[in-house]
Amino acid sequence: MHTLAGHAQRRLQFEGWRFIHHSYALVAQAHCLCLLRRGDIDLRFRDLPYYYPDWKPTRGIVAAADERALEALRAPEAGFLPEATFSMRAEESDFTAPPSGRKFVFGTPEYRVLQDRQRGGLSSGAELPDTIDIVTPSHWCVPAYERFGIPPSRIHVVPHGIDPGVLHADAAGRAAARAALHVEDHEQVFLSVGAMTPNKGIDLLFGAFARVAAVEPHVRLVLKGADGLFPSRDFVKAALNELTAASRESVIARMIYTGGTYSCSKMADLYRAADVYAAPYRAEGFNLPVLEAAACGVPVICTSGGPTDDFIDPASCGRIRSGLDRPRLSGDRVGDALAPDAEHLFELMEAAARQRDTWRAMGERGAAHVHRHFTWSAVTDRLVSCLFAGA
Repeated sequence: MHTLAGHAQRRLQFEGWRFIHHSYALVAQAHCLCLLRRGDIDLRFRDLPYYYPDWKPTRGIVAAADERALEALRAPEAGFLPEATFSMRAEESDFTAPPSGRKFVFGTPEYRVLQDRQRGGLSSGAELPDTIDIVTPSHWCVPAYERFGIPPSRIHVVPHGIDPGVLHADAAGRAAARAALHVEDHEQVFLSVGAMTPNKGIDLLFGAFARVAAVEPHVRLVLKGADGLFPSRDFVKAALNELTAASRESVIARMIYTGGTYSCSKMADLYRAADVYAAPYRAEGFNLPVLEAAACGVPVICTSGGPTDDFIDPASCGRIRSGLDRPRLSGDRVGDALAPDAEHLFELMEAAARQRDTWRAMGERGAAHVHRHFTWSAVTDRLVSCLFAGA
């Protein structure tokens, strides 16, 4: 971590969410904790309304000391004039010019097109105020802004990261987590985490898992939804209903579903309990659980061609062959998505079930790669360099 000891602190206003188990809040909190530790940033935090009014703050997601530090963040005073403002509005964009300094608007247009709320009331990027830049976490998302007419020089890619003190391999934690799930040592556990929305490819995962179970019966599927934020359980039921009766029965018999809100440390244990993390996604802005699972030494099966290409070592994962799809999102608006090869997904999952030692070694290589390049400290340094590049 690099600091500017002896230099005047740079004034930064951060706008986003705290104390909720949503990726935007987790990212905002991780960056803010790193910014506080640097010592060269005069930080203020402006809380934005949650996306849905029935979402409620949840405490205990991060460690107690980190939670106290986040709670102590001050709101910007009337006279606070930031040199940079970093705005994280999920599914929305605030393209109003800042009263001082530059504003950096964060976004994750997973279908590579800006929909109405992501356009911030503008008809094209030509109307974007000169004092506003874009930050997005993957190269996959960049074309959305370029197609809108925003110059490439004002679009910055800053990936997400992991806390190596929390997300790392831990044999004892793995054993305890598997025991809590009532999983035997000889069973091969496939894990998937997220909202369970259709873009996550849960229907593809169910289809491939049912086929694997037919030839490798000692497999389990663990799903971690987000019932406190989304109707994840309903999405799972809908995907199960797409299967034949026999396949549905086979999947359900081997599936463990949980939709509760977990602390970061409990999530780390859940990752460690897995033998493989499976993410046959169609459209994602980044896919933070893939990075977090890899950090815990879990080999990954994920769609090729998308944002995970930015941060997953090809030698440590199984990349599902994919083609480009053009889904109609609304009216005449068409986006980009990926079409993972279902047959290749099955082949990779079957190989992982049959070659456990080989895949375990892949997971070890993947963890080393993530810990070397994608800690929150490292990516926050990259964010600071972006925010104050002209200073």
